[in-house]
Amino acid sequence: MLQRGVDFIFEHHRQSSIAVLPQSFLMYSISIQLDGPSKVEVWCGEKRTRVTLRRGDMTIAPYRFSIDGAYVEPCEFLQLHLSPSLIDRAASEGGRLPAIVPVLGAVDSLAEQTIYQLEEELTSRRGARAYVNLLIETLATHLVKYYGEETCTTKEAGGFPKYLLETTLDYINRGLDRNLSIEEIALAVGIEPARLARAFRASTGKSIHRYLNERRVEEAKILLTKNEVSIAEVARRVGFDSEERFRINFRRRTGLTPTAYRGRYEIK
Repeated sequence: MLQRGVDFIFEHHRQSSIAVLPQSFLMYSISIQLDGPSKVEVWCGEKRTRVTLRRGDMTIAPYRFSIDGAYVEPCEFLQLHLSPSLIDRAASEGGRLPAIVPVLGAVDSLAEQTIYQLEEELTSRRGARAYVNLLIETLATHLVKYYGEETCTTKEAGGFPKYLLETTLDYINRGLDRNLSIEEIALAVGIEPARLARAFRASTGKSIHRYLNERRVEEAKILLTKNEVSIAEVARRVGFDSEERFRINFRRRTGLTPTAYRGRYEIK
């Protein structure tokens, strides 16, 4: 399937495994994976980037971005090409530079759903040109805002855009007083648990479990300066299911037991 507009080309690909020759992109290219898992390896000079793409994962190749080659396992994907002039207009309207970074396998629910909606509009008889143009312009603005050199948080392979990382961190930080699971967090932000865990690590350098425990210990430090709150109550308030688990995690991250920390830092 191929659809063309003034500022875009939209394609639906199904392909067997393929070795990609060296190339330079003449438009901004955004791809959404429709199946998976599918392993991808891209090389630029001596640098090789490997990632396993799953349904919904997004890849961005900016205008004039060059690769020396790639290998892609069998896959199906949607691919949207945007003209440089469209990105320039979006950047100018937002007061930003049109400096989009390359991204492989990002988790971005807003961009994903917008591209699905674009496909539906382009392939249905009821598709309205004005609505198609609005979706295209929305995606261009989204790329400029979240995938610029100064704002991108995806660390080249995997990861979240800033808005989704902030949403995830906010949900975690508001739930530190209970036993949060990855499944609950994933449901709250609308991302499958496995993709959430991978993207979180790619964006922060930490697993969700590690981040949770680090935040709980930081909150516990504050509570431990209040003598009226017992150690057991501190453990409960920061989401540990037992005082012993709290003690182990606290000592692992501070080198002190909760009691010793309170003795050293209690307010006189």
